[in-house]
Amino acid sequence: MKIISMIRKIPWDSLDTMLDRLSGSNAGTIPKICHHGPREIRSGARKLKGAPKELAAFQARTYHDRTRGGIYIGGWGSWQRILVDHPEIRFLANVYDQMDNEICAFVRQIGADDSLTVRSFSIRDRDSRAPAKSSYIIYDDLPSEENVRPLVGFLKEWQAAGFPSLLTCCSAGLFRSPVTALAAHGMTTGDPTVSAIRMVMSGIFGHSHLDSNWEIARIADPMLGFGGRLHAAVLNVQRATIERNRLLGEDATPGELLERLQEIFANPWDEEQALEYNKRHGQFSKSC
Repeated sequence: MKIISMIRKIPWDSLDTMLDRLSGSNAGTIPKICHHGPREIRSGARKLKGAPKELAAFQARTYHDRTRGGIYIGGWGSWQRILVDHPEIRFLANVYDQMDNEICAFVRQIGADDSLTVRSFSIRDRDSRAPAKSSYIIYDDLPSEENVRPLVGFLKEWQAAGFPSLLTCCSAGLFRSPVTALAAHGMTTGDPTVSAIRMVMSGIFGHSHLDSNWEIARIADPMLGFGGRLHAAVLNVQRATIERNRLLGEDATPGELLERLQEIFANPWDEEQALEYNKRHGQFSKSC
């Protein structure tokens, strides 16, 4: 990934321009990434000051900006509002098939049957941070080539349609839908590491811990021709998010944040290092 020089005191209202600049020649066409919706952003922004408050304001502006396409990450309680707020969304990837009937009913309710392409995928949220089986159950929908390939096929269908606005949702909007969003965004930039920086900056401070499913990324990576870059980026989203939060707590500038995120994704840890890091940060341990 090309490292660009950042002006450390550049104002927060220039953050989107700085993120676009990372994408080089694709800057004018790449979509934004939004994590959850305005209610979650406002909830996370309560009592914030300084850099965290500035980031929340940036996320709210980004969410409501209708001048560019978007990739939206949702979960229980947010995906409905995203669909209502953004009728321009044309593709919906539901990576949690237990919501299938509810989503189809809501799409009919808002009259989007003809304009929205909806697909559901049965992929359980498991990777090397959580056991694949327990003493009482063996899962039959763990991430595999068999169930990840249809998801990749859906993203290629979305690509063929010209990258219109996309919503991807799962149970919490923290692991399966973010990795789907990152894969999709990487298809627009050609570089998942650049897309990972934008996704990390979309995570809501103080509300939830944005991460991604490692195993889905590992399987999807060669199918999308990323040469390991998607998998490497996903392995480092957790560390980048924690580092982002630390710097925000120190009232860092946008330039300082992006410089540090570029450094992390330009020098990614492998899965063994990432797993050891995860063990030291239990709030990211996978539980569902």
